[in-house]
Order: sequence, then structure tokens, then C-alpha cells
Amino acid sequence: MSTGALGWSRTMSTAVVVAAAAISLVALLSIAGSDELGWDFRYTYLRAAELVRNGESPYPPLDDAVLGSGTAYVYPPQLAVVLAPLTVFPSNLVVWSAFAASVAALVGALALLGVRDARCYAAVLVWGSTSSALEMTNLSVFLVLAFALAWRFRDTIWPLAATVGLVVSTKLFGWPLLVWAVATRRYRAAVGAIVFGAAVTFCAWAVIGFADLTRYPELLRRFSEVQGQEKSYSIVAATVALGYDPSVGQGLAAIVGSALLAAAVYYGRWARDDVRCFAAAVGATLAFTPVLWLHFFVLLVVPLAIARPRFSAIWLLPSVLWLCPRDGNGHGLEPLLPLTVAVVLLGVVLARTDEGRHGRAVEAAT
Repeated sequence: MSTGALGWSRTMSTAVVVAAAAISLVALLSIAGSDELGWDFRYTYLRAAELVRNGESPYPPLDDAVLGSGTAYVYPPQLAVVLAPLTVFPSNLVVWSAFAASVAALVGALALLGVRDARCYAAVLVWGSTSSALEMTNLSVFLVLAFALAWRFRDTIWPLAATVGLVVSTKLFGWPLLVWAVATRRYRAAVGAIVFGAAVTFCAWAVIGFADLTRYPELLRRFSEVQGQEKSYSIVAATVALGYDPSVGQGLAAIVGSALLAAAVYYGRWARDDVRCFAAAVGATLAFTPVLWLHFFVLLVVPLAIARPRFSAIWLLPSVLWLCPRDGNGHGLEPLLPLTVAVVLLGVVLARTDEGRHGRAVEAAT
């Protein structure tokens, strides 16, 4: 293909992707005047934060109907504690600020990962999972930034430890990052992450007087039972949608997640391939999660950006997630679509990485 043809192809692809991203942003801004924007932030995080500010527990009773509504606060208390001071301000102002911060976090994550191709930034805005995360204004995009920071700080000790510790203590499903750290011989950072995360969680729970600490594991089990089997996009929910018993899905999730962890250990310890090790750990994060919402799949941008920092067709694959409903997980093959996208995208990443840019050797942090 001639140089002129390549230039024309790049111009056309840029125009198409940017136009699609603009449409996605317009769709988001069209709900700016309603309570739909920032649903999770408004009805889950801020409500819990207000309870904390009033000296109450942010956690609902085990038989509360809110567990089935998707707005129950079931995270460790640090998020509610941090947001408590913001509840004195108008909620719309806080939500809009959080939405702007979400967009900045997504852009910042791509920049931290070294993505310079503007088409990649536009393509991510076209992802159905990105749109869901920004519309709900929840932790997912901030977790993308945290995962990006973990990769950026991978050759340090305490910056990496603090980042991973904060991720795992705030959102428990991030624990496979500890496996990545150990597999790549970042032992001091892994230990530091555990210590830092435990300290943060202890302090946050101390602020709320250790309210509901003993029943917290049962709350998580109950929430996973209500939401994870029929309403999310987890492996368990997918198998239930196919007509199988939840126990089959739980076993399959354990097998898939364990296989990805084993792959992470292999890539990190023997193949000495940090990129593939990190990608496998991200995959394990999604596989093990019992309640997997559509917006969680935005995490796939991290391994993709590391391995494929230049725009290609794979960057547009998650845009098909627009076909997935956000209230429940749909019918027929719809519950399987996000997992299929994740398998294909991670398969591409694990099959080939940009070795010239990042290198294969894993070096332990000093």
C-alpha cells in the first residue's frame, strides 16, 4: 500500500473513531440533567458516606431489599469514610465533580501507560463498558487508573506497595495483583501492599467503630447470592443463563481463574514476561469476581494499552458491549457476550505483545 493510501486510511479511521466517541459522549451528557448520571456515586457511595457522617453504619441489614436493587454499599468502609466530608455539598455538584474526575482518570491512565495514539483514546470512549462506568460514575475507571499506576510503578517498592494495597483493600477483587507481584519476584512490594492495605482497612473500620465487622463476610456472601447468579456478567451468571446450577458456574470460575493465575506465575517466574503476567492477573481478577458488572470490563484497557499501544481493530472490539443491557444481564447469549469479548481481547494480548517497547525480561524491584 502506498504512503498516500496509508495516510488516507489513518485519516478515515481517525474520523470514524472520533465521531463514534463524540456520539458516546453526547449520549452521556444527554442525561446530565437527570439522576441517571452518577447513579452508583449518588445512590450507593454518597448515601453510605452520609450514614458515616451521621455516625451510623454504611452497611444494610442482610434481609434489606436494597441488596437486590444494586445500590447496596458492600465495600470496605474506606470509600464511605473518605467521601463523608463531601456530603455537606450539593449532591449534583459532587456527582458532576466525580464524573469529571472519572474522565480525567481514564485519560490519565492511558497517558501513564504510554498511549500516544489519539485513536486509542477515542476508541475507549466507544466501549460499552466505558460508557457504563462513566454513566454510573463508580470505582471502575479509578481502578483502571490504579492498575495503570501499579504497572507504571512496577520497578519500585513502596509506590507499588501503596498502589496495590489501596486497590485490594478498597476493592477486594483486585487481589490477583498480589500474585503478579510475587510471580515477578517483587516480594517486598507484595508484603508492603498487604501491610499497607490492612492498615488502611483497620483505620477506616476504626472510624466507624468497627460497625458490622463480624457480619461483613455474610453480607458479601448474601450480596453475591442475590446479584451474582442472575443479574451480573460473571462466569456463574453465564452458566446459570445457560440453564446450569450455580455450583457449576462456581466450579468453572475457580478453574478459569486458577488457570489464569497459573499462567501469571508461569509468565512471571519462568517465561519472565511481565506484560503477559500482568494481563493474566487482570484476567484472573475478572474470572474470580462473583458479581461482575458490565463496567468492570473497562479494566481490559490496561493490558491492551500495555501490549498494543497503537490503534488497531482490537481496540474497537469492546464497543459491541453496547448490545448488553445494564439492568440485569439480558437473555439468550447476551450474558455470554462480555466474557467472550474478554477472552478474545486477552487472547490477543497473551498471544503477542509489543516486545520492542516494553521488553520481556522481568527485573525484581530494588
